[in-house]
Amino acid sequence: MPTVLVTGSNRGIGLELVKQFAANGWNVIGTARKPAKAKALNALAADNDNVAVVQLDVTNADSIAAMAKTLEGQPIDVLLNNAGVYGNKEKQNFDTLDADEFNFVINVNALGPMKVSQALLPNIRAGQQKKILAMGSGLGSMAIGGRRGGSYWYKMSKSALHMGMLAMRSELKDEGIIVQLIAPGIVQTDLLRASTDKDMGIPAAASVEGLLRVVDSITMKTRNKMINYNGATLPW
Repeated sequence: MPTVLVTGSNRGIGLELVKQFAANGWNVIGTARKPAKAKALNALAADNDNVAVVQLDVTNADSIAAMAKTLEGQPIDVLLNNAGVYGNKEKQNFDTLDADEFNFVINVNALGPMKVSQALLPNIRAGQQKKILAMGSGLGSMAIGGRRGGSYWYKMSKSALHMGMLAMRSELKDEGIIVQLIAPGIVQTDLLRASTDKDMGIPAAASVEGLLRVVDSITMKTRNKMINYNGATLPW
């Protein structure tokens, strides 16, 4: 069966991705910054022989290198860069912009996926499906995110991720490696609760059901667009 690695799998969408990939028979590698505290992820691994847990802090070069060393020689069919943060809401309003918060958010959301993809490129080359995916966001879209103010650091970090994935796609396409942005929709997660006081969003399970269909459908011929969980394309 194919192998998928999901970053940021200790809760929310990442945990649900591990659960549904495993239920569909995939070999799943779930990562967490603090595996000892990832109780739900560890419970999944204990109940499923096809689930493994690996330590990974996407902002730490030593952690990324250690993860790559642990997985050396392990083919990976799909790398799903899911780890992400919203950041402190009050520190990314226009009148309270905080530089340290910007560094934190962009390191997780933009630099992290680039460095993890770079480190695991040999594993992707050894896989059959050869897919590098990242979780984009409508708020990182110029067409959507620019409609209102606020959330500066989150929006800017996702825009940076989008450009990084586009450049990676161009760089790796001649090797037959598929690089694609996907989006989960508006999902009931801690990240959403950090960004808004409104009661909104779909359950993580519904989002991931759609995302798995999207992952299966992506090929080298898939349009160079961000694909939403429901198959729709999102504007830049």
